[in-house]
Amino acid sequence: MEQYYIYLDYFLIWPYRLLPGLAGFWLGTAVLAIWCVLLGELSMGAIFLWNREHYAEQTNEMVRMHNLSVRAIQAKDKKSYKAANSFANEHFGKAFFAQAALFAVSLWPVPFALAWLAERFGTIDIPVVPGLDWAMGYPFFLILLYIIERILFSRIKGRLPFFGPVAELQRQTGRGKERMIGWGEVNAGPVAASKSDDNVDTPQDSPNAKDATDTKGATDGGGETGKETNPETN
Repeated sequence: MEQYYIYLDYFLIWPYRLLPGLAGFWLGTAVLAIWCVLLGELSMGAIFLWNREHYAEQTNEMVRMHNLSVRAIQAKDKKSYKAANSFANEHFGKAFFAQAALFAVSLWPVPFALAWLAERFGTIDIPVVPGLDWAMGYPFFLILLYIIERILFSRIKGRLPFFGPVAELQRQTGRGKERMIGWGEVNAGPVAASKSDDNVDTPQDSPNAKDATDTKGATDGGGETGKETNPETN
């Protein structure tokens, strides 16, 4: 095990030696932060794929119970609303803490990186800017660079292999199978809230409506013409 640690130490310290002085420390810590981001995101994606059905079930139940509570309000059924709303809040709490735990998975490399930095730079005060009397310990640099790189990575991971498809699956799972009814639709009534297809052709919009109107007009016109061309009826 000690031999593996020596290899890992050599791998991690190598970027610090590419540039001299403070520049090398910034570069090496930035590379270390990148490794923390990548390993954390890979772990989070793997855990999500492993438990995807569980996350989807929680989200679907949350949306379903929420919609039942909204429909109960529309029907003025206070008892059903309280029951459905209680279950909706329960499932919302479960879904929220499941997502929080999933995010926490992505942070596991950071403590190990801090432990390695403590062994290498634990007794050194590192100047933030050369020439200024302002020095910080190693946690400041790693945490600062990790936050910056995590934000930047979140903007590009949708275009990266593995990370992009996983992010799309997370968005689909978060939406659920059933559309969540907004509270703004309560006053619209149950019929308006349950509309699912806004593209149904109305008689005015139907492609055959104009032909039917023209046919009716021609029929009506033909009848009037028949009356005018038959003077003997008068």
